[in-house]
Amino acid sequence: MLPLMGSTNEQRDAYLRAQVEPGETILAVGPQALVTDRRILFGWRLNWPPRAGEWTHDALAFDEITRWREGPRHDGCPLLRLEHPSHRRLEWVPAHRFLWFRWGNATGEISHQETTFSFAGSRDPVFRSMTGRLELAGATQGEPFVEMLPGTREERLGRGVMVFRVAPRGFRTLARLRGRLLTLDEHLHHGQIHWWIRVGSWLLLAVPAWFISHWLVLPAVVLVEVAWVVGLQWSWHRDCHRRAARP
Repeated sequence: MLPLMGSTNEQRDAYLRAQVEPGETILAVGPQALVTDRRILFGWRLNWPPRAGEWTHDALAFDEITRWREGPRHDGCPLLRLEHPSHRRLEWVPAHRFLWFRWGNATGEISHQETTFSFAGSRDPVFRSMTGRLELAGATQGEPFVEMLPGTREERLGRGVMVFRVAPRGFRTLARLRGRLLTLDEHLHHGQIHWWIRVGSWLLLAVPAWFISHWLVLPAVVLVEVAWVVGLQWSWHRDCHRRAARP
């Protein structure tokens, strides 16, 4: 166990320093990664069961990087994009899967063959250490790239505009009722399932029920919704018990 430290950054740096192998020399440490003469180590904290609160990491050896590219972010800050053999990393995955439905939070392995690091400027010591070691390792340098924000400027500005509407006095009761329904929905489902998933699951049972009898459609929808509530409530309480039992 690592000792408790003053900030998450300090905890991450201490965790990464503990992964340095004998004979390795640390060249630079920053929020992006810890760079040694052999590898790039970067870590992150897991926020999802069954390993919530734990630190994990990955390491890219300079010798295994097949190609690297440098380019500016949309705000002009430098990026390094490294291509390498497949690495499996612990990340967020949906806790439950059924057909094309995904819901819940869990930790699982995700395969990566490309890793991108961002920096505050070209004088960043981690950036300079990475590029210097990549050049010494003889890794192939690809063509520069430019990362742009999605959509046009007008579309981005449109998404950033907030419109306030004052409800007429006669609709305030309806607005309060809608707020209470949203609160109840959040309490029942804990925000772990989208409406389009629920509607799709309703149709899976309601459409066959329609062909049997029109009177079976509503009971079919109610049955599916009850199953969702029971399943999500059980999943949420299970995760709460696991977090409470973790030392």
